[in-house]
Amino acid sequence: MHTRLSAKEKRYLDRARVCRVASADGRGTPHVAPLCHAFDAARRTVYIATEGRTARNLRKRRSASLACDDYFENWGRLRGLVAHARALTVRRGPELDRAVRLLKRKYKQYEDYEFDEVIALHIERVSSWGL
Repeated sequence: MHTRLSAKEKRYLDRARVCRVASADGRGTPHVAPLCHAFDAARRTVYIATEGRTARNLRKRRSASLACDDYFENWGRLRGLVAHARALTVRRGPELDRAVRLLKRKYKQYEDYEFDEVIALHIERVSSWGL
């Protein structure tokens, strides 16, 4: 794993339609959820909007992992990215406004959605393959 994201890793994370976010509850029980995300390359931050178990877990334990990947029957074409991140709930201010803009721009399903908060996943380390 490395700390700097390459241009290809940034592009891939920005374009990926779904990421799987791993968290753990207060007892350390792992949980993984597929979530729609938006990536802010300048801030090295992935934004997700969820109100379920993932959000509850990340409020208790700020450590998260996320994965995006593409599967092909030809394994020589496999590609993906795994990152370790620090989570923070964003409830107001310019960061929430920016996250909402990014999510709405990427997913038409969010056009009429009202956001009370998002979770910011600041990427600390990353590993990728096939990019």
